[in-house]
Amino acid sequence: MADDSLIETTSPQSKRVSRAQGLYGSACQHQLAIIMSMSCVLIDDLNNGSCISLLGNNRSIVPVRKMPIVGATRVFLLTGGYAIARTHRAGFKSGDAIIGCNVIVVY
Repeated sequence: MADDSLIETTSPQSKRVSRAQGLYGSACQHQLAIIMSMSCVLIDDLNNGSCISLLGNNRSIVPVRKMPIVGATRVFLLTGGYAIARTHRAGFKSGDAIIGCNVIVVY
């Protein structure tokens, strides 16, 4: 289960813009990969409460990976698209990571 902050930049002191709420689990026996079902709930003034949902295989060892947007609510209702994720830092002992993610949403 996850309820993590999403921030504007890869700096931990960056402004929080969303919450990543959902779940993920191991998806492969032979490499580091997870299956994710995640809703990104926006918290800024204009889009507050709007949500973009991702569902896909996140193979953490691949430098750049794409995951589909499978649904959205409020401002983003009836949209689609994908997210491009890049790992900037991962602490496997602590379980903390900073992942950069560009989201392309098609209205």
